[in-house]
Amino acid sequence: MTEPVSVTYYEAGTHLIPGDDGLKAYAEAIDPIFDVGVTQAGEGTQGWIKTYQIGSLLVGQAFMTGGHFVYSRDQRKVAALGLDVILVQVIEKGGDLRFAGAEGVPGRPGDVCVVDMMRTFRSETSDCTNLNLALPRNLLPLSAQELDGLHGVVLPGHTVAGQMMAQHIRLLWGLASGLSADEIPVVTRATLELLTALSAPYRGSGGPDGHLHSVQLMRVRRHIEARLGDSGLGPARLCRDFGLSRASLYRLFTPLGGVSDYIRERRLQQAFTQLADPALRHKTMGQVAQDNGFTGWAVFARAFRSRFQMTPGEVRELGPEAVTRRVQTGAPQLPDWLRQMDRF
Repeated sequence: MTEPVSVTYYEAGTHLIPGDDGLKAYAEAIDPIFDVGVTQAGEGTQGWIKTYQIGSLLVGQAFMTGGHFVYSRDQRKVAALGLDVILVQVIEKGGDLRFAGAEGVPGRPGDVCVVDMMRTFRSETSDCTNLNLALPRNLLPLSAQELDGLHGVVLPGHTVAGQMMAQHIRLLWGLASGLSADEIPVVTRATLELLTALSAPYRGSGGPDGHLHSVQLMRVRRHIEARLGDSGLGPARLCRDFGLSRASLYRLFTPLGGVSDYIRERRLQQAFTQLADPALRHKTMGQVAQDNGFTGWAVFARAFRSRFQMTPGEVRELGPEAVTRRVQTGAPQLPDWLRQMDRF
């Protein structure tokens, strides 16, 4: 029997630090996802979050009561963080009012609500407990249009789809602390496939709306993602492919740290994932480097070690456990996990 790996756990909020300091810690913990505003707060106001990282997934529980909580993700936040993550929320108690478009949609107990972190969003509540599942957008086996159609989807709690998805997330939350390295990839695949299947009848027609900071940025990012193995991919190629000047392309990627650094980061992250995947052990480490656009082993190996503090060989040897060890190194806080989720 495989021994459970140490799954990383994080918590913050008023259950640890009472009062305003606890609310501040709670807001800081989820800052990569939402700006949090709390009004009408009093002595009984509470807000906290508890979260496990399971490989490339996050599953957690959030609680808020005793005040008016507003969670917002505007154009500035979308562009600045570039968090390419899907958030799935099960409302367990209370409820909220959520705005994925112009009109507010009430979230009720049992509902499963989906938010695309590359889209703008706002919700309001005074009393709500929910379970949260966050997963990298690029892991879902959906087309770009289908992925866009996920934003704002609600699987009602009275439907079979809503009940099945909610029960899966509840089970995942309950089992998270004891999952083994061998079980994590299986659980991840099952979760992705279940969300894909159950959301199909509810997905919209897709297409970014006018509230996106940059439709062009999303298009270019997807173009890059599909061509990471092309060693010729770079600013000059992107300018030709999209009819952009260099100045326009650089401005587009300024919030994400620059276009060249973004491409390099995505290549390194994909190489890490492939080296840790037991199903890809038949590929040499040199092939993995080449498949991710690196033309020389020395350059790849130096960049890889500098980025992850592990050599490609160490990641290959550790397999799925490398992801857990990487997260644990340096005892990162929840915001660090969230910022890196779409780059595992």
